Formats: sequence, C-alpha cells, structure tokens
Amino acid sequence: MQRIMIMLKKLNKWWTRTQSSALPAEVQNFVQTMMIEGQEYSLMVAQHTDAVDMFEIEEAAYQGMTPWPLEVFEDEVDRTNERLYLVLRAQETGSVLAYIGASFAAGKKTAHITNIAVHPQWQRRGLAKALLAYVMSLSVQHRFERVTLEVREDNVAAQKLYQQLNFKMIRQHPDYYEDHEPALEMMVKVGGSAS
Repeated sequence: MQRIMIMLKKLNKWWTRTQSSALPAEVQNFVQTMMIEGQEYSLMVAQHTDAVDMFEIEEAAYQGMTPWPLEVFEDEVDRTNERLYLVLRAQETGSVLAYIGASFAAGKKTAHITNIAVHPQWQRRGLAKALLAYVMSLSVQHRFERVTLEVREDNVAAQKLYQQLNFKMIRQHPDYYEDHEPALEMMVKVGGSAS
C-alpha cells in the first residue's frame, strides 16, 4: 500500500495538469517499481509506441479477437487530457505484460475503466487486480466517487475479479459487443458520497 501511495504522489502533478494540457515531460518518463505477489514489475504511463504491444496483448488475451483496431489504441493513448493508460512491464526484458486504461469525468466524479488486459502467459499472477487497485487508489486521491467498467456477460473470471474489489453489477447492456454478447456494467464506490 505504501508503494501505491508513493506512486500516486508522483502522478499528482500529472493529474492537475491534464485538466488543461497534455501529458508533461516528467510523467512521460515516469517509471515506478511495483511489487505484485513477490515479483517486481515496472509501471509507467503508456506512450504512443506502446499501442502495438497493447493491441497484441488484447488479441492474445481474446484468442485473436479485439474490440478495438490498433488505431483506436493509438488514439486512446494520445488522449492525455482525459485518459490515463498505464503499462506494466517485466523488469528483466522490458516487455509489456499488461495494461489498463481509464477515462476521468471530473463533472460526474466518475473514473471509467476503458480497457484492461493481461497477456495470457502472465494471467493469474495478480497483475490485473494490482492495476485495478492502483486506478481505484488514484481515483480516491483525486476525489472521484466511483469507478465503473463494462465486462462481457460470459466473462465469469473477470466478473469474479471485479467482485473481489467490491464492484457490483448495476445494469446489463444487451447486444453490446460486436458478436452481440451483452455487457454487464459494474461500479464500485471509492470515495465521497456517491449515489
């Protein structure tokens, strides 16, 4: 928890500047060591060049299917005024193993997880849970009241992970994905007096 608080402090300058400007240079080079289940990883803000790795992780995690084309990943990473994408790298090789993206609606006091994926070879090692907890902590620090996300109705493993972090299902979105699979919208209250 102490490491998360240190990381949050380092991102604090970024947060206030993103309300009106692009990602500052000191955050573009931000690298933090993150200990997850006894192993060290490097956490950093995603750069435009990381979009290819993020796309490939998504493709591997979803057996060749991705909801977003590469261009969308590139656009999302470049939208630094209202988005934050983080990549988790292996310390030895520098390879991207997992990522998370979130949008922040200050007026609504809501952070929304836009995407999260872990390479299949690195799943079930606590990476997704650590990334989610990090974004939730960042949301609390900046006085957001809730974190939301959508998950495929048939993705029971992801739903269980979200439930471990106290996410609750708030509604179903029928025919949400390209293959017509419904999505479950989930939310967790993280601070303030969210309704």
